[in-house]
Amino acid sequence: MADQMSDKYRNLLAGRLSRDDIPTARAKMIRMYFCSAGTDCMTERDCFLKTVYPGLRDYCKKKYGLEFQVVDLNWGLPPDSMDDQLDLTPVRSREIHKCLTLSAGPDFIVFLGQKYGGRFLPAVIIARQFDAILGALTAHKGRASRNAPVLGRCYRLDENNLPPVYVLQHKNILVPEFCDNKEEVRISAQKTWVALQAELRRLLQRGAELAFLDGTMDQESRDRFFLSDLEHEIMQGVELDQDPGRHWVLITRDIQDLKNYTQDTRTFRFTELRFDAKNDRYQLDSDCANLLVKLKNRLQGLVPEASTIHHEVLWRYENVIDAFHHQEYLEALCGQLYSTCWRLIDDGLEVPDNEVPRAWQEVSQHWSHCRYLASNFCNQETLLTKLKEYVTGALATPLVVYGASGTGKSKVVSKLAAEMEDSLAGDYVLLLRYISPTFSSTDIRHLLMGLCAQLATVMGIHPSSRPSEMRDLVNYFTHLLTLTPADCRLVIILDGLEQLLPDHGALTLTWIPLELPANVKLILTVQQPAHGLLDRLRLELLPDRPESFLEISAIGVDGCDQIFNDMLLAMNRSLTPEQKKVFRDSIERQPHPLYVELLVNIGKEIPSYMDAESIQLPGSCEDGIERFLDRLEGKHGRLLGSRACAYLVASSTGLSDCEMQDILSLDEDVLNEVFRDFHPLIRRLPCVKWLSLKQDMDPFLVHRDSDDVTVAAWKHESFDSVVTRRYLSDTDVSRLVHCNIADYFLGTWSDHPKPAILLHSDQQLPPCVETNRKVPRQPHTYVDDQSGAVKFNRRMYEQVPRHLGLAGRYQELDLLVCFNYEWLYNKIQALSLQSVLADLALSPSEEARLVAQVLQISESDIETDTNNLPTLMTGHLLPYLASHPNIRQLIQQCDTNGTQHCALVPNFPFPDVAGTCLQFVLKCPTVMHQFRLLDDDRQLVCKQRDDLYVHRFDLDTGDHKAAVLTSAGELYSTPNGKYFIIIHQAESGEFIQQIILMNHIESKSALYKKGPLCLSDDRLCAVVTMTQSVLCVCEIPSGNVLSIIPLDGKSHVCSMTPDSNYVFCNSNNFLLAFDVYRHTHLLTVALASQPTHLVFSQDGLRAFIGSHGDAKITVMHLDGETVDMTYRLAFDDKMPGDVICNLTVSPDDSCLLFRGHKHLLVYHRGFEKLIAIFKKPEDIPEDYRLPHSHPVELRFTQASFSADSKFVLASIFRNVYVWQISDGCLSSVIKGPVGLMTSMLVSRSRGQVVTHTQSSQEIQVWRPGQTRQQVLTPDRLTDAISEFLVTADTSLVFVKCLDSDAVAVIAMDTGCLLDLLTHDTHVQDLAISPDGGWALVATSPRVKGTAFRLWNMTERHVVMEMGDVFGYCVGMNSSPYMIVVAQKDSTFRSPYHVCVIDVSKSQYQLCEYPCAEVTVVRSKPFVTHSDQYLIIHSSVDRESGEATVSRPCLYIGHVDSQMSVSAWDATNMEFEDHLQDIMEVRPCRHQHGNMVAAIFSCVDHYRPGSTDSRSGGEAGQTYGFFLLDVSIGSLTLLCIPFPKPSYGFKAHPLIFSSDFSMCLDEMSNIFHTPSGEFIGQVPCHVVPPRAFALRGSVVVYYLGSTLRLVHVTTGQVMANCEVKATICHAHVCPDERTLLVGCEDGTVLAFTVLDPDNEDVALVVKNIPSRKVASPRMAKLSSERSWDKTVPSSARYQPLPDHRQSWPDHRQISPEDTQASEGQRQSLLDHTQTSPDHRQTSPDHRQTSPDHRQSPPDHRQNSPDHRQSLPDHRQTSPDYRQTSPDQRQSLPEDTQASEDHRHHSPDHRQPSPDHRQPSPEDIPALEAPRQPSSSPDRM
Repeated sequence: MADQMSDKYRNLLAGRLSRDDIPTARAKMIRMYFCSAGTDCMTERDCFLKTVYPGLRDYCKKKYGLEFQVVDLNWGLPPDSMDDQLDLTPVRSREIHKCLTLSAGPDFIVFLGQKYGGRFLPAVIIARQFDAILGALTAHKGRASRNAPVLGRCYRLDENNLPPVYVLQHKNILVPEFCDNKEEVRISAQKTWVALQAELRRLLQRGAELAFLDGTMDQESRDRFFLSDLEHEIMQGVELDQDPGRHWVLITRDIQDLKNYTQDTRTFRFTELRFDAKNDRYQLDSDCANLLVKLKNRLQGLVPEASTIHHEVLWRYENVIDAFHHQEYLEALCGQLYSTCWRLIDDGLEVPDNEVPRAWQEVSQHWSHCRYLASNFCNQETLLTKLKEYVTGALATPLVVYGASGTGKSKVVSKLAAEMEDSLAGDYVLLLRYISPTFSSTDIRHLLMGLCAQLATVMGIHPSSRPSEMRDLVNYFTHLLTLTPADCRLVIILDGLEQLLPDHGALTLTWIPLELPANVKLILTVQQPAHGLLDRLRLELLPDRPESFLEISAIGVDGCDQIFNDMLLAMNRSLTPEQKKVFRDSIERQPHPLYVELLVNIGKEIPSYMDAESIQLPGSCEDGIERFLDRLEGKHGRLLGSRACAYLVASSTGLSDCEMQDILSLDEDVLNEVFRDFHPLIRRLPCVKWLSLKQDMDPFLVHRDSDDVTVAAWKHESFDSVVTRRYLSDTDVSRLVHCNIADYFLGTWSDHPKPAILLHSDQQLPPCVETNRKVPRQPHTYVDDQSGAVKFNRRMYEQVPRHLGLAGRYQELDLLVCFNYEWLYNKIQALSLQSVLADLALSPSEEARLVAQVLQISESDIETDTNNLPTLMTGHLLPYLASHPNIRQLIQQCDTNGTQHCALVPNFPFPDVAGTCLQFVLKCPTVMHQFRLLDDDRQLVCKQRDDLYVHRFDLDTGDHKAAVLTSAGELYSTPNGKYFIIIHQAESGEFIQQIILMNHIESKSALYKKGPLCLSDDRLCAVVTMTQSVLCVCEIPSGNVLSIIPLDGKSHVCSMTPDSNYVFCNSNNFLLAFDVYRHTHLLTVALASQPTHLVFSQDGLRAFIGSHGDAKITVMHLDGETVDMTYRLAFDDKMPGDVICNLTVSPDDSCLLFRGHKHLLVYHRGFEKLIAIFKKPEDIPEDYRLPHSHPVELRFTQASFSADSKFVLASIFRNVYVWQISDGCLSSVIKGPVGLMTSMLVSRSRGQVVTHTQSSQEIQVWRPGQTRQQVLTPDRLTDAISEFLVTADTSLVFVKCLDSDAVAVIAMDTGCLLDLLTHDTHVQDLAISPDGGWALVATSPRVKGTAFRLWNMTERHVVMEMGDVFGYCVGMNSSPYMIVVAQKDSTFRSPYHVCVIDVSKSQYQLCEYPCAEVTVVRSKPFVTHSDQYLIIHSSVDRESGEATVSRPCLYIGHVDSQMSVSAWDATNMEFEDHLQDIMEVRPCRHQHGNMVAAIFSCVDHYRPGSTDSRSGGEAGQTYGFFLLDVSIGSLTLLCIPFPKPSYGFKAHPLIFSSDFSMCLDEMSNIFHTPSGEFIGQVPCHVVPPRAFALRGSVVVYYLGSTLRLVHVTTGQVMANCEVKATICHAHVCPDERTLLVGCEDGTVLAFTVLDPDNEDVALVVKNIPSRKVASPRMAKLSSERSWDKTVPSSARYQPLPDHRQSWPDHRQISPEDTQASEGQRQSLLDHTQTSPDHRQTSPDHRQTSPDHRQSPPDHRQNSPDHRQSLPDHRQTSPDYRQTSPDQRQSLPEDTQASEDHRHHSPDHRQPSPDHRQPSPEDIPALEAPRQPSSSPDRM
């Protein structure tokens, strides 16, 4: 397809089009004109409307995406009025022309019965013909021509027409009785009018015949007066259609016995009759019959037999052709018509290629609009010349074309584009965009993406390199401009910048490249003064560049007059001189293009015989539109005219003819107006009503493509405004209009009747009238029944949300749109994600705002692959599952319907949850230390202390601007943001000056120290301290040192007054003031102590001074250069034990904020008292140890006022607390990332808060006012994830990070970080108990006896430390044991010892078993699935001749038999001649759980020349595989050769299914494990497989940030999920369904893997813990429990029952084991539930004692078990050191004894006498384990 259309589309994309090549807005429809005599086929046409047309409409939409319409201008009219339709003649001619020129397929249906049709009286006759007729009648005097003067009275000459014509006067003029009030008079007038028409028709025919005989008229003109209107329509169609045989359908029908009913009054409907006076009866008109036969014969010669349908019927009963009695005939006729049209459609059309990119369609739409606008260009040649000069000139900036609305900006740039081929010589590329909602180009991001894609395609650049993020897109767009070849000129035209949406900072215009390559031109049009865009361009972006602006001023009077005359001439109309003067005078008063068009629409109707004085013209555009609408209502009906205009405006994009007719058919008010006396059999608006109305509206309509439909809309915005005010200002009418449109596009009435609502309640429709309006169905997608091709119903997606919202039908909007997964998914694919965001904005609900935030967060990922939608939507919205019913419904749809697109269902929320106040995360290239807000707080600048670069971020968009190269050192900037100090130009980084203060100080000293510094826009004041301090005043930007002022002592403060005239600094205990411009000393004030803080009120009347180390403030009242009063305020009683660290003045200058370590005080200047006191939150610990850190005391680090001075914001630990000053209540809490928040900036103008966490490269930007609900959000860990350990019931996961000293504990239902276990060195290994109550951690010890730590997770502290050498931690699958495998010393070949830790009870028990024969451990040991055997992969030394050979072996320790060890090597397994080395050992799930699998290398089975990696690896090396039953020591499977494994750095070993029946290598080759045979390949061999899931049916892959699932059998990609962070680890849990994903940035994600084609998805999802809506109490407890808070007693969980289950492929536990296990669990639960919890949670549970290695109090043996059942890991051990003596009396005696011992024992390692350790007999060589009181590393 691309090759066949390459030339066509390449030229279109490049804009290299001649005038003739510019595409037109061709109607996307099949439009057939139905031509008939009218009254003779009413029954047939009713049947066609009921059955044939709806089917063809549906077929065309499904297969071709086209509308189908039949224009039957006779349907729906009363039968007796069909022969009197003078005013329909122009409508008929126009519609025939439209059908034959616009239809994409068949275009004409002719129905011929036995009626030739009436000869209608012409309303207009060309003057030449009329004169010939009248002259002939006058010349041939006789009886037949004696009434010739009647023609002269009825027709008047109109010389304003070109050529002149005679116009038939209105019947009210010719028969004045029509205007009489009496009905009988009007009836008589109707008879007179009918007789007059007959006489006029006779005179015209007689005159035409005579003129033809005289030779004054040709035969064609003569025939026009004799032919029926039916034949005239047919002949017009024949003339226009070059090939009727391919486009026409001919239907003929004869009533065989019609001649028998000539005296019946109904016969006149079916044929022409002539009265035979001689026989006094009616007879068939033979003349008409002969003419009809000739017509039929001619048509049968044009239309092939295959397209001709003929039927003969009999006269039946009252209706003649009756729907019931002619049912067989009608069914056959309808079937034949349907199949014939269907065939013609298929023969004439090609199935549209769905591969054609929408970008090509979009470009075509813009160019067709260009063609339309350029055709209306006039009288702006000077401006066009200037534009051409810019295109060919050397100006290297964009050109801004501006002017008021209606000045023709769009037309002039369109004319330039249309003539570009003539303007440029040589190669060029032209990109054209009209920014308008109609073209879906109002979103700047999509606009730039489209331009980049188009430009890249033209240049041959692969589109995959195009970024999607706005910040990268702007740079990419600018980069593409530079790639334009030097011999090619690139021109980009963007029309209508004011139409851009404000999203992504579009209206800041910073995306516009201001410096262009020499061969690149950018033309921008902007309306003045919309959004202040022109001022921004002039003053900020292109200052002092007048040549970059071109104004289009209003067209003058002469120009408008010329336009008026040209437009009339184009319509073949003119005016008399007197009439022209009237119009000229009006134009002089209102010289506006729209006003001219309105006058033209009036002027074209004025005949030459109209008196100029009687012409009434509107005084303004608005008045002209009002008068135009009045004429429409008067001519076509008030309701029909008003509603049609209203529907056009309400639709926003316009409506097609089909849509308008359907919607009007749903409007009961319109139908009641149209059908007053006559009701057709189907209650539907006759198409003639809308088409006649549209013909009068056409001059002010524009036709364009909109979502595969050609629509009509008002051309000018002024029409929209007037129509809205006139017809839609009434709320009830507006809702009714929007309701009808919504119902139509929803298909509400497509399948069943809409009840009729008549004007009066007592009225009823005739029983035969059907109220089914025959409007089409509106499915989400159209599926072609033959090809299966899918087309989206874009019109429905575009229209429904808007109209549901404007109709106030919010419940339906939420149900059908905002929270409907199918709608969201399809609309994103059909239109764009931005259109979905616009839909969500219509809903007033908070839930819709949350969904919109998810789409904004995930915009680029969803646009890259829409199949990411369900996973991303669920992951970001899960915290609202319980509280928000609509979101719950949406998540349930994502969990079920969404699995067809992505088979990964999130188990808990993603870290960036929607609804939080986080606005941006700014990523810096390095860790930043200093931060500043500039440019009215719109820009954030930041810098690393020793780096040369200052990085800038736009806080409107979050974009990273170009870094500015400055100098090393701290970051200072002038208040106006113009300069950085050392002095650099802030925008460009240009170096200006360096200030070296030491060069200007006379006394030199090695004790030089820089002191405080302050800046104004033109002055720098800095303190330098040597033995004494010196104040230096410098000029900015010159850097000149203006003054050096020695100070007698040392200075710690230096601050300028708000007006920047004075600087205050201290000299020891004295405060000094100097004039920074006169350099004079102003005053000296003695203080009680040396100041360290100094701030001024914004009015400069107060100074507030604080000193380090106290809670007192000195207040100075200032008056210019003097001090009126000084006094001190003491707050020691308000902040006991605390000191004031910082002072801040509120933005409104009314309050002062004092920040202490633990207190915040708000002091009111006017009241001169404290109005609020905020204390450190109780749940914040006293200190904390974070990963890679030491214990830090937690204090308030930053505090500030909000921009409105109503709130106080303060940072402490990782949080920002927001308090309301008026009531002292905590408003909200902002949770930052894991870490210590060290910087917080509060914008005083934008409502933003900027925070930074220590050692992080990310900066967070928040909007505290945007969050209304605090939600639990998962935390990111601080390092890359390396390992997951999951509890047996999969309720908790322990996470080990790469090179980290911390272990994280995460709840699997919420994703919340429950615990963070930190250590003094990196964690090397980890094991947990099956229930997660205990954790065993191995580290690289710095201190002896600390290699292993045992954590009691219930009590949340370390209970044991042991070991000097790093080793391995081994956990069990279901048994309550943990195993340590380690050496006692690090000497070579030192034997390993195995320690088994029993954690089945409240107190651990430890037993050691030496394994002297084990001296090497090659990989981490593990236990078999049954927990009965410990497997150690090692080697054994054996004597071989004179040498000792090390051979691989497996050491197997029996856990239940005191770890009795047996060694299994090649000899034991009886294949020593084959086994070279055991490469890998893994546990194997088997029925009895004692199986292990191993891959080994072989010394034999060498196959020369074999290099097939799929069957054994490289030549010279063969591999094998075996399964070993360790319980009996027998091989159950041996396979040689086996696929080559992959080991080493960045290698990806083989992955096995859970039953080891098959495996995959790194190329995704599938092997049958028992035989080693290659059986296939998963089609994802570029990326190595990571794991199996769902019993080996699904393979997990990941690469970068993409997680992929592929079905093994079908090769179908079941998920291709973007997780937004680089994945480094994936783990499938034992249930083979839960997938844990770890990322390099510390993100932990959990998914449930589903197979929607083979399992009940709803049943599986129902059992995911997070999908079970929690009770309010549980939700409250969850919000209180977190790793970073002190836990109140209310947040303690009661023990929960064990939910572990046995999977079918797990070991079947014996009844004895089950009873024993249940007995242990029940004993534990009984102890926990019956024992009183006498421990109190310590407020400082992280504080450690100096003697932290002493044994804990031995209260576990004498008191019940106090462990709380998981997942509660929040409880802390009591800190008895802080209890009072009275409190100690209540403690158990053993606790007091242990406490006393702790304070007196000099040996930290020696356990207390009361503490029971394993006896020496049990552990003969074990060093006493270390027993810390509480976790020193956790605290």
